[in-house]
Amino acid sequence: MARKFGFTLTYPIPVAELHAALTGEELWRDRFAGAQTATLDLTHPGGPGTVRLAMSEKIRPEKIPGLVRKVLKSDLVVTRVDSWQPLTGDTAEGTFEGTSSAISSEMTGTYRLRPAGDGSELEVSGSVKVKVPLVGGAIEPLAEQLQRRVVESERKFIVKWFAERANA
Repeated sequence: MARKFGFTLTYPIPVAELHAALTGEELWRDRFAGAQTATLDLTHPGGPGTVRLAMSEKIRPEKIPGLVRKVLKSDLVVTRVDSWQPLTGDTAEGTFEGTSSAISSEMTGTYRLRPAGDGSELEVSGSVKVKVPLVGGAIEPLAEQLQRRVVESERKFIVKWFAERANA
């Protein structure tokens, strides 16, 4: 049975500007610059204002919770595919899918970007399923926490990225 989750993050960046950055290339190239164990494949299958980001990263062993390390038989590589649709009015919709090697798991969900005051907010809704006998249910909350940490880390990077451009 899959575990459902949801959370919302706020950005001090107007929706149109944030969406343009999320569907552009510069933000993501900067985000992955110097990432030694990560890959990025970025395309615009629906034309301008859309993006498909395929990302993968080998997780360092010290970053893997002990419970997960016990069931791994090889390196843990996490793959995520984010897709964003064009801005419609003042909102944009996106999806994400995630899988991992060395442990059978799948994560799917949606993004909704909308205005919030002078900035915007990103609503994340999804589910995660880990297919490991006996401990899969115990690993699912860890996978959910990982997704939240990744999106929060991206938020911090994006806010800093915008601030650096505003001060340049």
